[in-house]
Amino acid sequence: MKIFKNSGNMIPKSNYNIVTIGSFDGIHLGHLKILETIVKKAKIKNGKSIIVTFWPHPRKVLKKKENFKLLNTLEEKIKIFEEIKIDYLYIIDFSSNFAKTKAEDFVKNILISKLKTNYLVIGYNHHFGYKREGNIDYLKKNEKKFNFDIESISKKEIEKISVSSTRIRKYINNGKIESANALLGREFSISGKVVKGDGIGKKIKFPTANILLNKPRKIIPKKGVYAVKILLDKKIYLGMLNIGYRPTINKKIKTIEVNIFEFIRPIYGKRIIVSFFKRLRNEKKFNNLNELKNQLKIDKKKTLLILNKTL
Repeated sequence: MKIFKNSGNMIPKSNYNIVTIGSFDGIHLGHLKILETIVKKAKIKNGKSIIVTFWPHPRKVLKKKENFKLLNTLEEKIKIFEEIKIDYLYIIDFSSNFAKTKAEDFVKNILISKLKTNYLVIGYNHHFGYKREGNIDYLKKNEKKFNFDIESISKKEIEKISVSSTRIRKYINNGKIESANALLGREFSISGKVVKGDGIGKKIKFPTANILLNKPRKIIPKKGVYAVKILLDKKIYLGMLNIGYRPTINKKIKTIEVNIFEFIRPIYGKRIIVSFFKRLRNEKKFNNLNELKNQLKIDKKKTLLILNKTL
């Protein structure tokens, strides 16, 4: 996949350029329906599939006071687009100034001039341009003038899946990871660098890797203990992760720490990716470290039962 970042460069003309537009936060099953459509059509036409997306997310620019958290970082989106085998990704630097772009200017300057669009695929409820004036009705009305074909993924097709980024965010905020994963079509994940902690886990024979997130704007699941898988140095490990304030040792700083099963070597500074499978329980204050250790043994058994079913 070739990436164009808001440059003056035009995407190369192919036999047939098939384009879609969107923020694609989460890249859930509804989004995948659209992306699979453009990839399939590009193969049939011996052309190229093209995604136009925006970064930062428009809500981050237009609603700065809103505590909006992302399902995906830009790096995560790029990785998924590559896996889907998108040909070209055109990233527009979204700003308050760009938000004033009229729908017609967007079509002429981006879709026609820069992307040489032959075919555009969008969701039935997608809007673009200043004051959201661009939509499927606007495009159909001007189809002859713009001189490219337009396809809308219908309400019936998308709502049959019953999925939205907003719904997924609610599930993650409430710790309903399995429900979120079902709508994403894959496991929700976070990534970050392993940093030094206070060594409490090692004392009770449950050493943990403390994770410093790469992107603080990314959504984090509800506090609690989770069954997870960890990708480290291209190898996958099983483990359990805690998000919270560790009340047993009276800490006041929220941490994310993962116990990687059957793993003892130091990995400070390493980047890891953690995929969530199920929330086991709430964070709890125990009377002492021995009680905590006993609970962690129970948590580990539950985690292995859950994760072994996924192998």
